Amino acid sequence: MKTLIILAHPCEDSFNRAICDEVKQHLEYKKHDVKIRDLYKLKFDPVLKEDNYSSFYQTELPKDIKEEQDYITWAENLVMIFPTWWNGMPAMLKGYIDRVFTNGFAFRFTKGESEGLLKEKKAVVFQTTGQPEDIMKPNQLVSSMETIVDVGILDYCGLDVITHKFFFSVQHINKEAREVMLKEVNGIVDIL
Repeated sequence: MKTLIILAHPCEDSFNRAICDEVKQHLEYKKHDVKIRDLYKLKFDPVLKEDNYSSFYQTELPKDIKEEQDYITWAENLVMIFPTWWNGMPAMLKGYIDRVFTNGFAFRFTKGESEGLLKEKKAVVFQTTGQPEDIMKPNQLVSSMETIVDVGILDYCGLDVITHKFFFSVQHINKEAREVMLKEVNGIVDIL
């Protein structure tokens, strides 16, 4: 199996990085070929510019976009790992999606209907937050983010979303609680 991890957190010592390392180690142990796209390390430019927008409808894409699309094409599984900032994904990841998941690559319109072009690929989402679950869920913040990411982006592009796992109160829990979460990560990626 070929698995692409897309990591969107700027800090090397973040829990998001720990999740990434755990996923990589576990899947490599299971004989997956794993590649990581650490968007901050890559200094990926998330800003959609007019010339990028116009080029989405042409055959020539900017080199950085073509490279990312090649990684996604290569992968059978996508694992997205990111924190919750302002009840959504970081701008870095949103910009990556805006620029990379283009019309003609990730989806297309035919006779007024959209078609996802990333079919037969699986997706797993790991999202961390500093907020407790008992605040996030009653306020519909979890379900709204699941709808946007899982339905509005990934499913729209044809990906089979296996799970979207939230880890709550990450900044406020102890090392032992984080270790339990990392064990849960292994159980989730076992289904890939």
